[in-house]
Amino acid sequence: MSDQQVALRIASVDDRPTVGNLLQLYLHDMSDFVSTSISPEGRYAYPYLDRYWSEEGEAEGRVPFIFTVNGELAGFALKNSHSRLGQPPPTSSIAEFFVLRPWRGQGVGRAAAFALFDHFAGRWEVAQLRTNEPAHRFWRRVIDSYTTSRFLEEDIDTERWNGFVQAFDTPAGKHL
Repeated sequence: MSDQQVALRIASVDDRPTVGNLLQLYLHDMSDFVSTSISPEGRYAYPYLDRYWSEEGEAEGRVPFIFTVNGELAGFALKNSHSRLGQPPPTSSIAEFFVLRPWRGQGVGRAAAFALFDHFAGRWEVAQLRTNEPAHRFWRRVIDSYTTSRFLEEDIDTERWNGFVQAFDTPAGKHL
């Protein structure tokens, strides 16, 4: 990946259709791990997407991102401030994170995640469903590398969440 330039940027309202399209691919992939239904029009529901471009969403810490490799679309991330561990705000959390298949396994997700963590200093949480073992392996590897093994992992099994949560703190610009 040495000749590939990964860039992360906040998705503008004009990018909303692109993020929506990528979200459909992500939700299709996620259907391997969680039961979900598809509409008669062939779309997966995601009730929070429009909030990422609203004042209400901004107040909730929602920020949409797109990432590219050498200018080519490679994925998206949705950040919010929802803490599964009950941490007080401000806590940054990855709500959704998706790398297009052609870019997987090349360090693109790692580079995008590092850039995202660098963008927001402070407390972070990253959660994975228990059934999504590939995501759990990916995030543990990325967070372990980012934090040099200084993170907490919780195994949660409640009505509200069944999976893993990694928590860590970061200063801004650590890897810039």
